[in-house]
Amino acid sequence: MSQASVALPVAASPVRTYAVLVLLFVFQTLNFFDKLVFGLSAVPMMKELSLTPKDFGLVGSSFFLLFSLTGTLVGLFLIGCVKAKWILLVLGLTWSATQIPIFLSSSVLLLVICRIILGAAEGPGLPTALHACYDWFPRDKRGVPSAVILQGISVGLLVGSPFLTWVITTWNWHTGFLVCGLLGIAWALLWLVIGGDGPYAGANTDQTRPEATARVPERALWLDATVIGVIIMSTMSYWVVGMSATWLPPFLQLGLGYSQGETGWIISAIYLFQSPLLLAGSWLTQHLMQRGWSQRTCLGYASGFALLVPGIALAQSVYVGTGALQLVLIAVAFAAPSLTTIFGPVILGTVAPPAQRGRLIVVIYSANAVSALASNAATGWIVQAAGSNGPAGYANAMLFSAGILVIGAVAAFAMLFPERTATRFAALCA
Repeated sequence: MSQASVALPVAASPVRTYAVLVLLFVFQTLNFFDKLVFGLSAVPMMKELSLTPKDFGLVGSSFFLLFSLTGTLVGLFLIGCVKAKWILLVLGLTWSATQIPIFLSSSVLLLVICRIILGAAEGPGLPTALHACYDWFPRDKRGVPSAVILQGISVGLLVGSPFLTWVITTWNWHTGFLVCGLLGIAWALLWLVIGGDGPYAGANTDQTRPEATARVPERALWLDATVIGVIIMSTMSYWVVGMSATWLPPFLQLGLGYSQGETGWIISAIYLFQSPLLLAGSWLTQHLMQRGWSQRTCLGYASGFALLVPGIALAQSVYVGTGALQLVLIAVAFAAPSLTTIFGPVILGTVAPPAQRGRLIVVIYSANAVSALASNAATGWIVQAAGSNGPAGYANAMLFSAGILVIGAVAAFAMLFPERTATRFAALCA
């Protein structure tokens, strides 16, 4: 079969193509509904189940116990071998299957088991959704559909906060989990009917098989300063990103004194701010590089400031009084670190040889979720150590997290030299 015959398959119905895209967008939205409902249920859950902050942190960290492992394994070994339709269907049904039992029981053990299984099923979610999207769009028209799917994350956080808060306050925290489970089942039924292999599935299979290309020795690849810098940067960034869904709601309520209703709207405002921030940040750095600015400046320095500024903002947020300034600082602290999720893969994609690029990105950005496992548990320990002085405990935890962000910023400023790494790798390949 010629390349032309592969690249020009029979076009699918535009209606079905965009219906699939909408379902993949909703898939990511529900992904973050499932994450948010746990944090939004924190205060009533801790009271009903007699959980200390340390206990709650350990339960929250259990979500990330298998998250990195399954994301890496599915990304490396199943995507491209098993049809994306069936992977996504299994993931969606598993999400629902782990939410409904929490509605029926108040067992802490069951809660932990369900969170572990949910985390294992959510780890492969985003890379699989993107892979399924690529089956429906040609290579030169995948940018916007990919961005639409990624916006499902922001919309999930934006819409999920007030909606799930309303469900929890109107009924109870158990009902919040039930609603997430039922929404997942509804999505799975629609996906079973509409989802499937798109017209470019065969082309993707051919295009993703790397041909004989030069490779950098694995030791040189993984021990390069820029690659290590990205690993440190992404790990420190995910410390805050991973703990925000669990600990941001109780921080706002028990640490800063906001009501549960106010907390839902504040979280929505944070992620309403995050969406244009990510779009503007990615556009600006790309625009500056096209005008001749160095990657060191546009990606290296930008990554450093994307962690340094929120680190300072998070530290300051515990000292200023309740009001608009405090909310702005919190928004910057929890929204800006996600910029490194854009800059890091761009750096890796720029410096790595094509044959090693995908593996490098998938492994680093799946394995970095281990830091969320640590951050959720550590936050619980720090809050618990303050005893009855809850606000002081949350302040200490946020100051510690601010220090983590600063460490990531230092690594970015000191270690990210994309041009130098690209030149070195090219010499090794030659």
